[in-house]
Amino acid sequence: MNILELHTKFRRYCTFEEQLRPRTVKAMKSIISTFVKRTSVEDVNQITLEVLREFFYIGMEQHQWSYWTFMNYHKYLKKFLGWCVTNDHISNNPMKEIKKPKKPQALPRRLTQEQAQKLLLEAFNHEWRYEFERSRNYAIVAVLLYAGLRCGELINLQKLDVNLETGNMLIRSGKGNKDRNVPIHHKLKYALKRYLDECKRLHKQSEYLFVGAQSGKPLLYKDVLRICNKVSKASGVGFTPHCLRHTFGSVAVEQGVGLPQLQAIMGHSSVMSTMIYVKMNSKGLKESLDKVELF
Repeated sequence: MNILELHTKFRRYCTFEEQLRPRTVKAMKSIISTFVKRTSVEDVNQITLEVLREFFYIGMEQHQWSYWTFMNYHKYLKKFLGWCVTNDHISNNPMKEIKKPKKPQALPRRLTQEQAQKLLLEAFNHEWRYEFERSRNYAIVAVLLYAGLRCGELINLQKLDVNLETGNMLIRSGKGNKDRNVPIHHKLKYALKRYLDECKRLHKQSEYLFVGAQSGKPLLYKDVLRICNKVSKASGVGFTPHCLRHTFGSVAVEQGVGLPQLQAIMGHSSVMSTMIYVKMNSKGLKESLDKVELF
């Protein structure tokens, strides 16, 4: 049966039965399109172990796939072919024979506290077109730095999710489709209040928190990247939204936030994911070691 036709049915299953996010389903579509284009295989029964191995070899050799790119192709092709087996379109899943590479041990990049402060100053003092953009963009950088949200969580925030009186933000359907409460730092509270006051002044009616200056529509991932790129270029500090999340996690550990508490704030499914910030915290490790009488 035709791969693309089957994959359309598979994506409907993922959307309505597994309730996967639109962004994930879109990524699946892109991956299967790339697979069909590069292999010229059209029928699902033509997907053999040899075809798959050659596809992954070419991806690594010619297209310089990163570890995470490899893993995305591996995960989504395996899931699709597993669905094909379950629905009797093929007899076995050859993706089970494709081995995963070892995960790189490099630590995530973080900013120093001085660099983070520089970004906040630039976001506030930058020559934005409108005062609305100033308060909005400053609030965006502040949310990433003071709350450690993922970019997708930030753009999905709704005004009702932000409660300045209780000092909490509700993150709806975070990674793994889990809700969580994130405390609002007192410095973040100022940035959010300033932005929300500006929204009221301009009668912004959207239920979403971060919206376009002209359209009033919710910001997209590319919009947040564009804002961050402007701040990065003007400040001379290179960063991405996820770099700010790692900065938050690392500084929180330095300042004594416990791992269970940080795990809950950041929405990690396992404390092992949170442990990475202990490894990044060379300052804390040195202070701990200095207190020990070794010999």
